[in-house]
Amino acid sequence: MASGAELPAGYKWRSSQTLIVSTACFALLTEVLLYGFVVPILPYMLEVRLHQHPSQTQRLTTELLSIHGFSTVISAPILAHFIDKTPSRRTPLLLSLVVTLGGTALVALTPSYWALVLGRVLQGITGAAVWIICLAVLVESSGAGNMGKMMGLSMSIVMTGTIGGPVIAGSALELMGYWPTWYLPMGFLAVDIIVWLGLIEPQVALESDKALVRDEQPEHHGASLTEEIHSVNSPLLSPIIKTDSKDDQCQEVLPPANFYYIMLTDVRVLVSLGSVVMTSAITAGFNATLPVHLRDIFEWGPLDVGTMFLILRLPGIILGPLSGWLRDIVGLRYPTMIGWVILAPLLVLMGIPGNGLLWAGAEGYGKPIFVSAIVGIGAALPLIQGSGILHIMIILEELESKQHNVFGAHGGRSRAFGMNEVAFNLGLMVGPLSGLLSEKIGFDHMSMILACISIAVGLACGRFFTAGLQPTDDEATV
Repeated sequence: MASGAELPAGYKWRSSQTLIVSTACFALLTEVLLYGFVVPILPYMLEVRLHQHPSQTQRLTTELLSIHGFSTVISAPILAHFIDKTPSRRTPLLLSLVVTLGGTALVALTPSYWALVLGRVLQGITGAAVWIICLAVLVESSGAGNMGKMMGLSMSIVMTGTIGGPVIAGSALELMGYWPTWYLPMGFLAVDIIVWLGLIEPQVALESDKALVRDEQPEHHGASLTEEIHSVNSPLLSPIIKTDSKDDQCQEVLPPANFYYIMLTDVRVLVSLGSVVMTSAITAGFNATLPVHLRDIFEWGPLDVGTMFLILRLPGIILGPLSGWLRDIVGLRYPTMIGWVILAPLLVLMGIPGNGLLWAGAEGYGKPIFVSAIVGIGAALPLIQGSGILHIMIILEELESKQHNVFGAHGGRSRAFGMNEVAFNLGLMVGPLSGLLSEKIGFDHMSMILACISIAVGLACGRFFTAGLQPTDDEATV
């Protein structure tokens, strides 16, 4: 076909859904890997490269990990605002990946402590951008009725990165040495950048098509080519812009409404964000409490504790897509509510070993009770994880369907994911406080408090979450 020769070389596979989704997943996995990648290397960096006294390692490690989360919380809403102002996903993502690569190189070089802090700040800011954009791409590519499965896939990726980052870094440092260890994440980032450079954005292909249609006189031929390119490229990478299908006349565009005021005054959004905060806080609290608790009651060392974390997170990798499929079939409200309610007794069960009961001690049934509780918690978490942002997306679609361009020409998805990122990182910052709570009142009483909070969040989700992923007007009204 004559016109086909004038299209960008390889535009079909370079703009295919499979390639774009796979690349977005790989970029998301790289960002999650980077978050925990530095953890097992930090003692070496601080004590050997920066010559800090070992007594300062714990304090400096806590500071550097907290700086990453704080940078994300502050930057995510700002980044999301500007991402929503641009029609391109590719350009801001490429910029974020390049800066992430620079920040990672700065962390690896470790010329000074403050340079290390700057590198972590850059990783936190650009990591938030990568997270927001990649999740937006995945949701936009999912299509109607598949949002749950796509979000389940993304949660599996997050779990894989969470587990894989420290494991890969620790193993590589011991087996290969310092610099070969850092070549791994920097290589991942380089691959991300190269692939994204080769992708063709939908609007680029559509502009080429318009030029071809103007040159081609047969209207039918031009129209079929337009449909072909649109089917290959849309709605990936670019936000879905709603238009009036009743006529082709331009309709009056009202000034964009205040996104955060409208969303944060909706009780459904607040419940969704609360679910995100609590999910993140509970999982982060395990990091702060389990190592010390298991050492005290079972005298378990790092290997045993690491195995418990693997058992906790492995079900999320396996069951994440399955829970997403379940949400697509039966709706969002009931799986989320059931997940939170099931979590409550499992948290109580987790706190029984070591609470003074002889039959639940190290020599009794304490170990099987604890392992069983961890397995159950790991299986229940996939029903909860990702439900908050899914519900926010449902509310956003509802508002945008009622008023054309209510949040601007490019929609408000990036800002929605920005709110989710802030809530998630707030949970990461609040969660470790459970370590102080466990120290003051005991691990078993802390577990009971978390169980009560889980029931409260579950009831709130059952009350305010919409029943399905495609809400009707009645379901969307509270």
